[in-house]
Amino acid sequence: MAITDPTNIDYLIEELRLHLGDYIEPYRYLDEWLRTALVASVKTLSRRWQYKYIVDTDYNISRNNTYTFTFAEPPIIEKGDERPIILQASILIKGGALENSAWNVGTWRDAEIYVSNTEGGKMRNASLLRDMDELDDLLKPPSKRLGKAIKGSLPGFKDNAYDRPLGNK
Repeated sequence: MAITDPTNIDYLIEELRLHLGDYIEPYRYLDEWLRTALVASVKTLSRRWQYKYIVDTDYNISRNNTYTFTFAEPPIIEKGDERPIILQASILIKGGALENSAWNVGTWRDAEIYVSNTEGGKMRNASLLRDMDELDDLLKPPSKRLGKAIKGSLPGFKDNAYDRPLGNK
C-alpha cells in the first residue's frame, strides 16, 4: 500500500526524516513509506483544517477552491502548514512503530540475569506524546461541540411575538 510514485509533497520527506532522526544511511524508513505517511497526514488533518487541501487519486495535493488562503500559490502547501503535516506524519509513523514493538517491550529475570527494555518503550511513548502536544499547540484540537441555537416560534405562549391572536384568522 506504499505510495511509490512521486507526489507534489515529496520535498517534505527530508524534513520528516530529520524529525524522526533517520538521517544517516542506511535509512530506517523507505521513501515510499514516508511519502505514504505524509499523504495520510494531509488526509488526517483535513477535518481540523476544514478540508483546506484535497488529495486526488494520484496522491497529489491541491488547494480547495472554497477555502481562503493567506498566501497565493506556489507553493501548494503554505509554509505554516508544513510543520503540522510533518508532526502528524511522525505521529502516524511512531504510533505504528510503537504498536508494532509493543510485544517486544518487557522485563525478565532469572537467578543471575535481569533484563529490561521498558525504558525504550517509555522513550518512544514520550516522543509520540511530545509530537501530539506540539501539534495541539499549533492547531486547535478537534472536539465535539454543540450546534448553534436557533430561535423558533412557540405558539400558545403568552406575549409571544410570533403567536396570532385567537380572534383573528
